[in-house]
Amino acid sequence: MIAKLVKLVAVATLALGISSAWAQGAMHEGTVVDTMNGGGYTYVQIKESDKTFWAAGPQIEVSKGDTVVVQEQMWMNDFTSKTLDRTFDELLFVGRIDKK
Repeated sequence: MIAKLVKLVAVATLALGISSAWAQGAMHEGTVVDTMNGGGYTYVQIKESDKTFWAAGPQIEVSKGDTVVVQEQMWMNDFTSKTLDRTFDELLFVGRIDKK
């Protein structure tokens, strides 16, 4: 019984460690290549120096060519937005999108 409890505590601690790592994810800065709003979210395609990716956060006014900064929170694969009727191969969810 105690061994089971210790194992549960270890798993819970690991899970908390992972979630706090997500909350303190890498920062990304790049140029907005494409953008669209739907369902209260702004979706931005960001071109960083070596890659291009889609991110989604709370709705803001942003235009193609703007420079934005986002912080990694959670990556999702094959995410379908019903509002936009579109599936993103890979989408980064962020707490906010900041214009520079």
